[in-house]
Amino acid sequence: MSEFAEEPRGLDAVDEEILREVERRGRVTPSELARRYGASKSMVWRRLKKLEYMGLVRSYRLGGVVIFEPALPPSPQGLFRIGVLRASEYPYILPLARALRARYSRVEIEVYDEAFKLAADLARGRLHVAMIPAVTALLVHRASRGAISIVGGGSRGGAGIVEGPGDTGHASTMASTMELCAVAERLPHPRVYASSGDEILSLVSEGKVRYGVVWEPYLTKAARMGFRVSECNVPVCCLLTAHRSVYGEAERLARAMAEAVAEARRGSVNLDSYASLIGAETELVKRSLRRYEFLEEPPVEDLQRAWDIVREAAMPESTIKTGILWPLRRE
Repeated sequence: MSEFAEEPRGLDAVDEEILREVERRGRVTPSELARRYGASKSMVWRRLKKLEYMGLVRSYRLGGVVIFEPALPPSPQGLFRIGVLRASEYPYILPLARALRARYSRVEIEVYDEAFKLAADLARGRLHVAMIPAVTALLVHRASRGAISIVGGGSRGGAGIVEGPGDTGHASTMASTMELCAVAERLPHPRVYASSGDEILSLVSEGKVRYGVVWEPYLTKAARMGFRVSECNVPVCCLLTAHRSVYGEAERLARAMAEAVAEARRGSVNLDSYASLIGAETELVKRSLRRYEFLEEPPVEDLQRAWDIVREAAMPESTIKTGILWPLRRE
């Protein structure tokens, strides 16, 4: 085994092996792992702290001994955490959570404003599953060496472009369905990244950009504010994505998701409860839901047909300029 850099980066093969051993044993000490691999305790300790920093394991003291265990054990008796974006498109998350409560003692739903942060928290193991834009999920799947993977259906639609008084440029969220829309529609640069739908609308309102790419209910909000809006047809939006700790449950999760989507399609979900969850008006959710199509399975063929724009949204050309600090660029 080799040492790793002080600044935690992606998992390498040794990290993966140690993580699998912690998950297999459930609880383990650094000394036990050092004996298992014939490595120094200090090296194993640093590997474990790296995994803890990334949210994949956690530690506690017992009688002066530090014990490490999986951060999110997938036992039927444990806590199960679901992440969603603040959007109109997930009414099926309520029947999904209800189905999971038959297996887990407590199920919690956390609402996020930005897709990339949601995906990052899922990759760190702070969530078990999340509804994530396909382009974001695929990018983070690769960057995290398979820490997250798409396991079920979700939604498509709901994306649109808001035009305001600005001269040029557009605002979007990073590596998301919104950026996919911006790429597909060839919106004029510069591209400004925001951290929420409300921030995008503010940038448009203040004239800092001419266009904003948003999702529902923000698109309907923009129309109410008097902005010109247009829909953006992208191949898929958000799909059920799981953390590696529950990969063994993938088939069960996919089935539960398909049943939850079918229930939402029948109109059996309490939209008052869902609107309360995401902090939106019920009537706004009802109106904006019409722009979405529910999917019981991931639309793999649609993604393959749109792969060029998916790839460009995941890694735009501007990354070459923004991602290199040295040597300094000369104008």
